[in-house]
Amino acid sequence: MSCTIKDIAKDTSLSLSTISKYLNGKNIIPENREKIEKSIKKLGYTPNKTAQMLRARKTNTICILIPVIGDYFWGTLCSYIEEYVQKYNYSTIVSSYDPKADENADVIRLLLSNQVDGVILIPENVAHLHLIQSIAQNHIPLVYLDQVVADPPGDSVTSTNRKSAYEATEYLIAKGHCCLGVIGGIMDSYTISERIQGFYDACDKHHIPFPCRIVMGGDFSPHSGAVQFRRMMEQSPRPTAILILGYISTLGVIMELNTLGITIPNDLSILTFDDDEIFSAFEPPITAIVQNLQEMGKQAAKLLLKRINGCETNFPVLKMIDTSFIERKSVREMNPL
Repeated sequence: MSCTIKDIAKDTSLSLSTISKYLNGKNIIPENREKIEKSIKKLGYTPNKTAQMLRARKTNTICILIPVIGDYFWGTLCSYIEEYVQKYNYSTIVSSYDPKADENADVIRLLLSNQVDGVILIPENVAHLHLIQSIAQNHIPLVYLDQVVADPPGDSVTSTNRKSAYEATEYLIAKGHCCLGVIGGIMDSYTISERIQGFYDACDKHHIPFPCRIVMGGDFSPHSGAVQFRRMMEQSPRPTAILILGYISTLGVIMELNTLGITIPNDLSILTFDDDEIFSAFEPPITAIVQNLQEMGKQAAKLLLKRINGCETNFPVLKMIDTSFIERKSVREMNPL
């Protein structure tokens, strides 16, 4: 028999009203919160029935869950999602979760207490299965944005990451670059792994030997980008061109250029995934692969509203949105093929 809130009350010696407040996201004293959370974990309580009761009526509210508040990439996506759903009289709640946490119990309480009709989740990588499974167990429609997660299955919207990285790598090779570097983020991220595979695919086609394919990963931060860049410049053979797989890493590379006395593109050519205003203002301006954030946000919102309204056609759907390529002056032409 499944655990109920009465079992939690008995286990913690707390009142049903106190436990109900906790489950509905209301403030209780920290000592009681700790008791309840320990009991929930011990007894294996999942609030499925509570969630179903709360969800008996639609609230026309969706939640966008993002890993980092303040990242412009996520903020821009959120604005496009909100723009789309407002046309259908929906409002949005934007909340962050801790990518390093195992459970994110506070996030689940937020979703239940606000009786959200659906969730658009931007996973930092594919490892946050407890959070994803909790959303699924509470029967909340879910769409993955940017990453693709196979289990639990769900609709996904992402860019043509592999194809875009393949074409960018071919562009560098066509400019005569035969020793290439890649600076990535978290290596088990779906988007990063797809981009790296696109890089390898192009290198295989043009017979670039493995000593001339340098791939380094870290986290998504300017500091990590700078550290990887320093390490890459110490390699032998040293790359003549680098594909950077995220704008935050590119910022770290830019900050490190003067320190290392490297000029773009005479000493090194660079090409980045994702664009930023500073990249067109930089001298020389940086060539970039640009994701269509507006279309990504729109398609994620469109899919979620479809599922909220009970349509299960072709579940799960994977939508891959084309990128665009902005050629600037950060790639030097050497001996073009």
